[in-house]
Amino acid sequence: MARARFLSMDRGTPTTRTPFTGACLCGAVRYSVSAPPLPLSTTVCNCKDCQRSSGSAFSVVVPVRTAALTVEGDALATFNTTGTDSDEVRDRKFCSTCGSQVLSVLAEAPEITWLKAGTLDDTSWVTPTMQVWGESAQPWTKKLIRRPRIKRGPPTAALRLSRPLLKALDRK
Repeated sequence: MARARFLSMDRGTPTTRTPFTGACLCGAVRYSVSAPPLPLSTTVCNCKDCQRSSGSAFSVVVPVRTAALTVEGDALATFNTTGTDSDEVRDRKFCSTCGSQVLSVLAEAPEITWLKAGTLDDTSWVTPTMQVWGESAQPWTKKLIRRPRIKRGPPTAALRLSRPLLKALDRK
């Protein structure tokens, strides 16, 4: 059930406006995305790494095609972590000037970049449709965020299964 929902169309991210843009807090890192968000779920991540790196209870991320993303500015730095349920590397990219988290890339699916939703210039269209790492969620968030909750992270297999979907979308 969780896998099907992860791969389902994201009715919570109905933008077709392109490009869409975003930036870090100080503006030293800006980005533009030339294609609509991927038909994967805009997600609330409750993993401990996202809690610690954001200083909050969770992180909200929007998936986009890495090939459609252009990042400007020379302040983008990378902090690598290892996935909680795999040995795969997560590149957590942030502004080295102001410290804002901007995006993440998972080694097992480098063709997908996960933008931190709060960095978007226009967030009016962003609505998370699911949560991952529900077992790590802070108890008070269960009443605040009423979205389907997966006990652990998105299955690595689901990320790998997204590759044919990306290729099909690129042919359109």
